[in-house]
Parts: sequence; structure tokens; C-alpha cells
Amino acid sequence: MLDHDNLEEFRDPQTFDLEDEGYYADWPLTEQWACSLDGPLLDLACGTGRIALRMAAEGYQVTGVDIVPEMIERARQKAIQQGVSIDWVVADARTFHLQKRFPFIYMLENVFQFFLTREDQEAMLARVREHLEPEGCFLFETRNPTPRNLLEVRHPDPLKYTLPDGGQLLTTEEQYYDPMTQIQHYTRQLTFLHPDGQRQEKTLHTDLRYVFPQEMEALLFYNGFQIHACYGNWQQDPLTATSPAMIYVCQRRS
Repeated sequence: MLDHDNLEEFRDPQTFDLEDEGYYADWPLTEQWACSLDGPLLDLACGTGRIALRMAAEGYQVTGVDIVPEMIERARQKAIQQGVSIDWVVADARTFHLQKRFPFIYMLENVFQFFLTREDQEAMLARVREHLEPEGCFLFETRNPTPRNLLEVRHPDPLKYTLPDGGQLLTTEEQYYDPMTQIQHYTRQLTFLHPDGQRQEKTLHTDLRYVFPQEMEALLFYNGFQIHACYGNWQQDPLTATSPAMIYVCQRRS
């Protein structure tokens, strides 16, 4: 049982967008699969619409699902500003039912790690399988449990961002990995420094589950999927012991 809200960092979508701004390493491969499979598309755990908005701008019919209402509201506002139409749904990836199927479903930015138990993972995979067309594909990523990812601090030095009011946001991070649960426990300290001298502090706690490659193969197989492709990064290099990521493209197993 968690003693914190594991989604608390997403309750502030403006700060999330500030920290996430400019990241599109996953766009070329995701768009490549979207192009080959065509729409409609399901962006699962879509956040504030980073990829959904780009897909819609390319002409795809997109449904964006996210469990955090604040993220969906921010995404909806951005869609209006950009003049694109997207079907936004507030729902849990483990329990949603849209009564339709998609040729392509994708779930990006290591969202897989937020499913902390096998039961959570299997519930999400069941919903994906329910919503995937027979010949469709599901693309998702998760961090590779390398010694570097598990044991080295991701950002040893404070990260700095410029706030909309011209102030600064400083973030620092600590982490602890529990090998029995395969969960990485992160504690992030956010310091907001505003031009008027006002200072705000916020502490965020996030738990992320790691899955090892052989474990992932079994998890997918026994939940009705076959692996169509597997990569170690967004440049489509093979998965190796030192790859930063595990990126899978799966299909329903008949």
C-alpha cells in the first residue's frame, strides 16, 4: 500500500509540460507505425497530449485516455488553441471500455512503470487487447533495468527551467531501488523561485516498477500477445544489456 499519491506530479500539468517540453525522441518511430497501420489511434496515458496533438495535426483520428483529469483538461485546452479535434477520455488504463477497436495503440514515456504489480500490468494488457484490432499493434516503452538505470541517480545535478513569469524552477532527485519488489522509489524536490522574491517548495514521491526482458516476454505471452519488434532505443537499435530502454511492438496472439 502506497503512503502517497503516485500520480501527484501530474496534478500540476503546467509544471509537467515545462519539464517535458521539447521531448520528441519517440515521435519518428511512433509516427512510422501510425502511418503503416493507419487510424484511428488510441493514445493511452496521453498526458497533456504531447503526441496526440501532433498525430491529430497530421490528420489522424485520435482518442486520448488518461487517468488524471488535470492532464486531460490541459490537453483539451491545447487542442482548442491548436485547432485540432481529439476525443479526450478520463479513465484508468486498467479498467476503461470504449466499445471500439483500434489498429494502433501506443503508450509512451515509460508509463508502463506506473503499473506496480503483476495484477496492474495484466489488467492494463487485458484492456489493450480488448481494444486492439486483430491485426493491430500495441507500442510501448519501459526503462531497461540496467545497473545504470537502477543504481545511478538520473540527474546528479539540479535541473533548471524558466517559469512563465520569468522565474526559475530548480529540481533535485534522490532514488532508492528495492530488488524484492523491483520498484524504484524517487523523491524529487521542486523549488520555484519567482521574480518577486517568492519561493515555493514542493516534494514529490514517485514509485516506478522495473520489468526484466525475460519477465516481459513471459508477461506478454501469457496475456495474449506476441512480440512483433523489440528495440533498445528510439533509433531502433537492438535491445542489449546496456540499452537505456525496452521498446516493444506487440500484436494479439491468436
